[in-house]
Amino acid sequence: MKLLGFTAALALATFAFSGPAAAAVETFDDPVATGSSQAPGTWYTDRYAPAGFTGGVAFDGREVLQVDISSADGAVDRPGAFSSAFYNTQGRKLDLAPNTTSMSIELYVDDAWAGSGRRMAGFWGTGFDGADVAAYPILEYVEATSGPGNFRAYEVTTGNWLDLGLPGGFAYDSWYTLDITLAGGMFTYTVGDQSVSTNANGATSIGNVILQGHNTSDGVDYSVRWDNFNAVPEPGTWALMILGFGLTGAAMRRRRVALAAA
Repeated sequence: MKLLGFTAALALATFAFSGPAAAAVETFDDPVATGSSQAPGTWYTDRYAPAGFTGGVAFDGREVLQVDISSADGAVDRPGAFSSAFYNTQGRKLDLAPNTTSMSIELYVDDAWAGSGRRMAGFWGTGFDGADVAAYPILEYVEATSGPGNFRAYEVTTGNWLDLGLPGGFAYDSWYTLDITLAGGMFTYTVGDQSVSTNANGATSIGNVILQGHNTSDGVDYSVRWDNFNAVPEPGTWALMILGFGLTGAAMRRRRVALAAA
């Protein structure tokens, strides 16, 4: 009975964190909820909404999230209030469970990007110190003008970019897992066998995830495919949840025993 109780508690904890508000695990097998403003379980606009943000798209033998960047949303064609280069970064964000300290996602590096010399895909977060924004951890893929591109990480305390290079065995038309972890006052960015750590500027949790594409002044057309997003609260949060569910389960069992004896 103890083993069954723990297993049930773990299952309940996992379910609680896999619901829309927490989105601990998102396989993108189905459409996703989008909106213009912040709401639970909703991918809401960050800076400027991309032309498409569609879950459940069949691609490469799986269902994925496809983010479409459109030439119609280049700076010269956007409304005047959004004409600056700031709004060339186009994406959506999703709020995460409290005390999230690690997140990962898979990115498809398309050979159609080769030689573009542009920022192609960004995996962002917002780091919080309590209720205050402390940092923006960013891990992105940037193309070169010739040859393969590069993964790079944002150093939040200096504003500099740190090159990770490419993981061993890199090839276009392949999936790569991008990971951002917050621990010991540092953000660690990892892609395959490449990793770098930077000061987290006092951040203690990651409050949301942001998936970005990048447009230009004249506008470009391309797609970014993402899959298998995973966000993990700090170990203490999981332990408290599991303990809470376990105690609830134990109380329910005691009540059933008492009713049976009555």
